[in-house]
Amino acid sequence: MKLNLLEKSIIATIAYYDVLDYPLTGVEIFKYLVNPLYIMAQFGLKKNLELEPMRESSFLDVLKILKDKKLKKFIEEKNGFYCMRKARRIDNFVKQRIERQKIAIQRWKKVYKVIKFLQPCPFIKMIGVCNSLAIDNSKQQADIDFFIIVKENRIWLTRFLITFIVWSLGEWRHKNKIAGKICLSFYITDKALNLEAITIKPYDIYLAHWIVQLKPIYCRDDIYKEFILENKWVKTYVLNFDQILNIRHPEFKMSKFLLAFQKLLEKILGGWFGNLIEKFFKVIQKFKISSKLTPHKILTAVIVSDKILKFHENDRREFFQEKFKQRLTNIF
Repeated sequence: MKLNLLEKSIIATIAYYDVLDYPLTGVEIFKYLVNPLYIMAQFGLKKNLELEPMRESSFLDVLKILKDKKLKKFIEEKNGFYCMRKARRIDNFVKQRIERQKIAIQRWKKVYKVIKFLQPCPFIKMIGVCNSLAIDNSKQQADIDFFIIVKENRIWLTRFLITFIVWSLGEWRHKNKIAGKICLSFYITDKALNLEAITIKPYDIYLAHWIVQLKPIYCRDDIYKEFILENKWVKTYVLNFDQILNIRHPEFKMSKFLLAFQKLLEKILGGWFGNLIEKFFKVIQKFKISSKLTPHKILTAVIVSDKILKFHENDRREFFQEKFKQRLTNIF
């Protein structure tokens, strides 16, 4: 069966989120619409690659194709949710998504509670929620992943303060304390917003969609907008990436008193005294980190620098990508 590029894009989008056990609504398919030209080129599926460029498509174009019987061979729908056609019943798949959404509701309450206590912490520019909770796909045993942007030259000090506060609240994910705990494994500075350098080569659909899924909860100084504009490379993977800034995210309303206190701390710790403390915490933390790290086949799974601190020793990007490739190879 010959498929046009938009049909391939819709199937590829559903197939990718199928790997994540996540059936999509029509709106989500449009939001996450995958670029089929780039995928097929990277996965060696060029024999079926059409020569004409991918035309811009509207949400109505996507809905029209989803209702077309042509795609019924590949996808199925239940109560407005779409997934790949497979042996297991779609009813169970949709039920699982709803159950995970219920878990996510409770996890979001915890996110806002923790961020409330992080308000006075100096040098935080953004706290975003990423991975499974960002798309309300939380398993009962899963943790809550934070992605944190901090001011340049204060990454070690800020990491210590954030970890101490979250630990004091009893919400820090470490050792066997995982389910529902806060995972603090990814920090960048406001001068290292472009994440293209940490992609796995030559293709990294997981990181591209990770950026699209990211939910900025606590933001200062339009840093989320800067972050998105710095990561325009994601459009290579996600066709509608340009529209992401039009999406409204839940905002955390910061206390004016705590904001003033935060700025006071930043003034006190912004000069030579803060530089000394930063160096002190850098030495202490790097020593602790070096004693625990083990080699990983993905070189960017773990990064320890003054601009990026990333501790994803269980980096599964290649696993998800291979599963995605297998699904597409059987179709395209």
